[in-house]
Amino acid sequence: MSLIVDFHSHVFPEAMAEKVLPGLNERAGIAFYNNGTVDGLLDSMTDAGVDISVVSRVTTKPEQAESVNNWLSGIRQKKIVPMAAWHPDLYVDDSVIRKLLDKGFRCIKLHPDYQGFFADEQRLYPLYEAAESTGMSILFHAGADRGLPPPVHALPHMLKKIHREFPDLKIIAAHMGGEDNYDETEQHLLGTGVYLDTSFILRKMPLEILKRMIKKHPVERILFGSDNPWNDQKGDIEFLFSLPFINEDKKCSIAGNNAAELLDLK
Repeated sequence: MSLIVDFHSHVFPEAMAEKVLPGLNERAGIAFYNNGTVDGLLDSMTDAGVDISVVSRVTTKPEQAESVNNWLSGIRQKKIVPMAAWHPDLYVDDSVIRKLLDKGFRCIKLHPDYQGFFADEQRLYPLYEAAESTGMSILFHAGADRGLPPPVHALPHMLKKIHREFPDLKIIAAHMGGEDNYDETEQHLLGTGVYLDTSFILRKMPLEILKRMIKKHPVERILFGSDNPWNDQKGDIEFLFSLPFINEDKKCSIAGNNAAELLDLK
C-alpha cells in the first residue's frame, strides 16, 4: 500500500478555527470540509487513508512566530508533522534556522500575500541563504489567494528567480505554481528543481494542463497536497489514483514517497 502524505494542510487552535473558517466562507465563499482543528484533520485523514499530514500556520506579525511555533511543536505526533512559522521581519542567520531544525522542523511556510512581501525581494535573501545552507525547505503560497485582493506576491517567475539565485534551496511552490497561473508555471518552473504541490487545484485545473505538467516536470518534484480544511483530502486522493496517464510508481511517488524523502520522514 502506498504511503500517503498530505504535504499541504492547515490546523488552528479551536477558538481561532471557529472564527477563521466561517469568516473566509462569508468573505470569499471558500467552503471548508472539517472544523480546522487537529481532531478534525485526524478524522479527515482516517476517512481518506492519509498517513501523515504536514500542517502550517501563517504569522502576520513577527512577534507571533515564537508562540505559533511552540503551539505547532506541541501538536506534533506520528500523523501530524508541522512546518515552522516565519515572518520576513525577523532576524535570520544559519544559527536561527538550525534552532528550528533542532526542534524538528524541516520546512518553513511563507504566505507573501498575507505577510506583505514579494517573494523575490532582496530583503528575504538572508532567509533563503540560511535555509539553503542548512537544508531547510521553504513552502511558498503561490499565485492569487481567493480571500485577498491583488496584487499577487508570489508568481512563478519570482520563484524561478529565487531558484536561480539559490539553486540548492528546496523551494516548494504551492498550488502547482498558482491557481490560474498555469501558463506562467509551464514557462518558468516546469523542468526545474522547484517542487510543485497539488493543493487546492488538483481537481480544479483543466485535465490536459495537469497531464502536460506531470509529463514535463520531474515526477520526484511533485507533491500531493490538499489544502485541507479548504479541500477534501479523500476526493483528491481518489482523483490522483484514478488518473489514467500516470503509472502506479509515479502515483506513489506523488502521493507520499517524495514528501517522505524531502522531509526525511522515518
